[in-house]
Amino acid sequence: MPDHPAPPRSALRLKLAALSLVGATMVALPLIQVLRYQAAELRAALSEQAALDPVAHAVALQHALLRHRDLAGQVLGGEPELELQRRQQQGLVDERMAALEAALVAVASDLAQIESGALREDWARLAADVQSRVISATESNLRHRLLVEQTLQVIDLVAQASGLGRDPGGSMPASTIARSLPRRVAEIAALAPVGAAGSHAPDARQLAAVEGALARSLGRLNANVDHPAMVRPQLAAAASAAWVAADRYFKLLREGSSAAAPAAQEAVSAQFRLLDETHAALSAALTQRIDGARRERDLLLACTAVLALLSILLARRIALPPRPGSQRRRTAALPHRDSAATPAGVIPPGRVHEGSVNVRDETSRLLQRLRRSGRDRPAGRRGGAFAETLPPEES
Repeated sequence: MPDHPAPPRSALRLKLAALSLVGATMVALPLIQVLRYQAAELRAALSEQAALDPVAHAVALQHALLRHRDLAGQVLGGEPELELQRRQQQGLVDERMAALEAALVAVASDLAQIESGALREDWARLAADVQSRVISATESNLRHRLLVEQTLQVIDLVAQASGLGRDPGGSMPASTIARSLPRRVAEIAALAPVGAAGSHAPDARQLAAVEGALARSLGRLNANVDHPAMVRPQLAAAASAAWVAADRYFKLLREGSSAAAPAAQEAVSAQFRLLDETHAALSAALTQRIDGARRERDLLLACTAVLALLSILLARRIALPPRPGSQRRRTAALPHRDSAATPAGVIPPGRVHEGSVNVRDETSRLLQRLRRSGRDRPAGRRGGAFAETLPPEES
């Protein structure tokens, strides 16, 4: 049966190169998907990190507004000697308002910038009215409360644009710092007495609602304090101090005690200290998350580059024909083409020099056997052509 002709070497090389290309593509596609996922994760973490700055400025502005509210209420309530402190606090509010507007540029949120512009205009009108004494302490308190609500709206818009707090598994206290705690501070501050005219007992339902909301927010924060990315003893201590100060303030309000006013300031200050610690812990967690994502991306890119280089070298080695020198070396290493036709046991001409020691030994043993067989034959049969070919025996 005739043998099938072998395919040409060039066609075989092309097939192997195509197979290598297909294998490299199969490996590259999943790697590309992983790289895209890592890039998206890195962009999300960087976006959240960029949002921390305007959120922190908005919280600081909220704190300054609440402090100005208290001083303005006291001045409008009959304590003009506090006007100097109020003006100093007004300058601090102006500085923090400008810092917030500058920080919002990096977030690139048009809605947040529009809301910040409206906040600045409303604040300028309120400061002028307080300075000219054309509003009452109660109206001042209400308008300050509206300004605080605007700062919360700016925080919400920043969080919405950046994704801050959208993924609870990615940034543990992000939703707490972005939405929960600033609102709890505003709610606690709304319970505080206005001016120096005395305190008023808040509504029992309102007080219970604020207390329950604060307990839930601090409970969620405490549940995330033990997270590996959020191990920070200062955060746990600040959360505990915030709850103790707020709980004392709530009890004094229920009792109608005159000590509720200073307790309110302490409770609000404790909440802002907790916000500062939460911001620091979240910033450290996001930095660690970004560094880890970058290391994984760089490692995967390096592995991808090495695999791509190896695939290219392998495909090139398979596809390109061998060099003439290497072909000659392989041809010289093969046995002589006449060796297949040489009978077994016969030494080809010109090849006696290869393994000459073994050839002489075999020849010597063959001659000795022939001589012994000649001595054993009768004398009359030792002649002939064969005898003439034998060499004479040595004496």
